[in-house]
Amino acid sequence: MFKKLLAMTSSTQMLVAMFVGFAVGIFFGESVGWLSTIGNGVILLMQMTVLPYIVVSLIGGIGKLQKSTAILIFSRAGLIMLLLWLVGIVLTALMPLSFPFIESASFFSTSIVEPVEPINYFKLYIPSNPFESMAAGYVPAMVVFSIAMGLALIGMEGDNKTQVLSFMHTITETFSRITQGLVKVLPIGIFAMSAAAAGTMGVDEFASMQVYLISYFVLCLLLTFVILPWIVCSLTPITYAQTVRITKASLVTAFATGNIFIVIPVIIEECKQIMREHNNLSEDGLTLIEILVPIAFTFPNIGKLTVILFVYFAGWFNGTPVEVSAMPSLSISGLLSLFGSVYVAIPFMLELVHLPSDLFQLFVMSGFITGKFNSIAAVMNLFALTLLTVCLFQGSLKLRPPQLIKMSAGLLISTVVTILICRVGMGLFIHSPEITSGVIANMQVADKVPTKVKRQFPEVGKTPSQPIAGVQDIIKRGVLRVGYIPSSVPFSYYNNAGQLVGFDSAMATKLAEDLNVEVEFIPFRKKTLSASLDAGFFDVAMSGLAMDIKQMDSLSYSDPVLELNVAIATKDHRVNSFKTNQSILEMENTTIAYVEHDDKIKEAKRVLPHLTFVKIDGYKDFFRQKGDKYDAVVISAEAGSAWTLFFPGYGIAILEGKNRYPVAYAVAQTNQSLLNYINNWQKLRKVDGHQQEFYDYWMLGKGATTPQPRWSIIRDVLHWVD
Repeated sequence: MFKKLLAMTSSTQMLVAMFVGFAVGIFFGESVGWLSTIGNGVILLMQMTVLPYIVVSLIGGIGKLQKSTAILIFSRAGLIMLLLWLVGIVLTALMPLSFPFIESASFFSTSIVEPVEPINYFKLYIPSNPFESMAAGYVPAMVVFSIAMGLALIGMEGDNKTQVLSFMHTITETFSRITQGLVKVLPIGIFAMSAAAAGTMGVDEFASMQVYLISYFVLCLLLTFVILPWIVCSLTPITYAQTVRITKASLVTAFATGNIFIVIPVIIEECKQIMREHNNLSEDGLTLIEILVPIAFTFPNIGKLTVILFVYFAGWFNGTPVEVSAMPSLSISGLLSLFGSVYVAIPFMLELVHLPSDLFQLFVMSGFITGKFNSIAAVMNLFALTLLTVCLFQGSLKLRPPQLIKMSAGLLISTVVTILICRVGMGLFIHSPEITSGVIANMQVADKVPTKVKRQFPEVGKTPSQPIAGVQDIIKRGVLRVGYIPSSVPFSYYNNAGQLVGFDSAMATKLAEDLNVEVEFIPFRKKTLSASLDAGFFDVAMSGLAMDIKQMDSLSYSDPVLELNVAIATKDHRVNSFKTNQSILEMENTTIAYVEHDDKIKEAKRVLPHLTFVKIDGYKDFFRQKGDKYDAVVISAEAGSAWTLFFPGYGIAILEGKNRYPVAYAVAQTNQSLLNYINNWQKLRKVDGHQQEFYDYWMLGKGATTPQPRWSIIRDVLHWVD
C-alpha cells in the first residue's frame, strides 16, 4: 500500500491526502484540530525558497535574452500580455458580484476601531533598499529590482556576464531541487490541514467555501472556453473550433497533472501547426514561437491571477468585503507578487487589505483542487498570447472596428450571463452562517440577588418623591433602586423572556450583590434624569449614559465606566458612503437622526449645513421606522453593532478622526456618599476583571452562544467519547 502511494504522481498524492484528511477529520472530530500545527509548519517550509527564487530566476531569465529578442518581446508580446492581464484582473474583480447576498451582523469588535496603518506605496513598489524589501516581504519591490538587474545584464558582454548567468542558473536549479524535495512532504501538510478543517469547521463554513469553489471553477472555465478563445477568433484568422481543437491535449494534460511546464513543447508545436494551416508562418515567426512560450511561462499568467478571487472571497467570508477603492491597489500588488509563489502572494494580499491571515489555511486546503482549474486557464493564456503575438508580428491581426465590436460584445454578454446565473444559483442553494437577533435576544444576566423591574415611568410632580438615599440608607432599606432606559441596547433592554438584561443591568446586579441588598429597576427618560434623581425615584442611573456637559451642574457623574466610539448606523448599501469625511461632504438630501451628543451635533450642523439633523427619543425610533424618514443615526459603534443583530439590514460606519466619548453612572448632586462608593467599587471591579467579563459578554458577544462539539463519527455514531 505504501509503495503504491509513493508511485503516485504528486497531484494524485495530494488528492488522496485531502480525501483521507477529510475522512479522519469527520471520524475523529475536534480531537484532531491540533493537526493544523503540522499543516502550518509544512506550508512555512514550502515558502522557504520562494522569495530568493523570484530574484535569481527573473535576473537569470531576462539577462540571458538577446537585445533584439528582448525588445520584440517587451514591445509586442509585452503589450498583449498586459492586455490579457487586464482582462483577467477585471473579470476576477467582477466575479464577487456572483457571491450570494446574505444579511448578517456581528457583535462589536475592537478591530473595527483600531487605526489602520496606511500602506507605504514607496516601500511596496520602490526597492530603495533591496535587502529591506526582501526581509520585509515586499514582493512587488523585489520584482522591480530583479527586472532592473535582468535588463542591465542584457547590455553586458564577456565572461563576467556568463559567470553571473551561470551562477543564477545554478542557484535557480538549487532552489528547484529544494522545492521538489519539499513537494514530497506537501501531501502531509494537505492531510493535516484537511483533517483539522473537517474536524473543526462547522457545516455553515463548509457551505461558505462552496461559494469560493463554485465561483472559482466558473471563472476559470469562462476564461478557458469562452473569453480567451473568443479574443483569438475575433482578432485572428483562427476560428473558435480550431482554437479549442489545438488546445485540447494540453488542457487535458494540465488538468490531470496540475503541471503547466510539461505541456510547453506541445503548446509550441500546436501553435506552429495552426499557423502553417493558415499559411502564415515565416522563419522569424517560427523562431518567435519557440522563444516566446518558454519566456511567457516565467511571467504570471491569467490562471495565476485568478487566485486574487480568494482575497475577495475572504473579505465576503469575513463580513468585511474588499472595497472598490482598494481593488486597483490589490490587483497591481497581487500581479507583482504573483511573479513568485501563490503561497507568498496570498498572505501578502490578505495583509494588504487587512484580512485575518488565518484565512490562508482555507486557500491552502482548496489549492490543489483549484490548481487544476487555474492550470487550464494558464495553458489557454499561453496559447492566446502566442497566437496573438505571432499574428501581430506577421501582420494578420484584425484590429478593425467590426472585429473589436464583435469581441467586446461577446466578452460583455458572456460575462454578464455567467455572473447572473452564478448569483441566482448560489443564492438559491447556498446559505452563509448568520448571527441573528436570536442570539442577543436570548442573553441573560446571571442574577444572584432578588430583582424587581418596573415598567411604568414615574412622573415628576405626580409620583410621590422619596428622600435621597446614601449608602447606609440603601443598606438599611435592603433595596438598591437603579434607573434604566428601556431599549438601550446593549446596556439595558428586554430579552425574549421579558427580562431586563444588558451590560449595565449586569453591573447593577453586581453592585446590589456587593451591597448585600436586592435590586429594583425603574425606567426614566434622559431629559428628566436630574429631576428624577432629586425626587428620589431611584438612587443611581445605569444605562449607557453619555456624560452631558449641560447636565453636570444638576447631577453628579461617576468616573467614566467605558469609552465608546461615535459611529453612524445606516442601511448596508450606504455604509461605505459614511466612512470618509469627503464622501459625507458630497452627500445630498440626507437626514441624520440623533438621540444624544448635542454638543457634537451642534458642531456637525456648522460643518455640514447641507445635511438635516433631527433629534429622536430613542434608537428604536430609527431602526423600527416605517419608510425612509431617516437615512442614518448617530450612535456608538458598540450599541450600533448590537442593534444590527436585531436588524441585519443595517451596518456600522466608523467616522474618521478621534470620535470617542465616555459613559458613566449618575447620582443626585447631593448624594456624595453613594458617588464615592460607586467610584471606588468601579475601580475594584475593573481591577478584579468583573467589568471586563461583562464587557466581553455584552459588547463582544464572548460566551453569548454555547459552542456545540463538531459532529463526528467517533462521538455521534459510535459513542466512543462524550
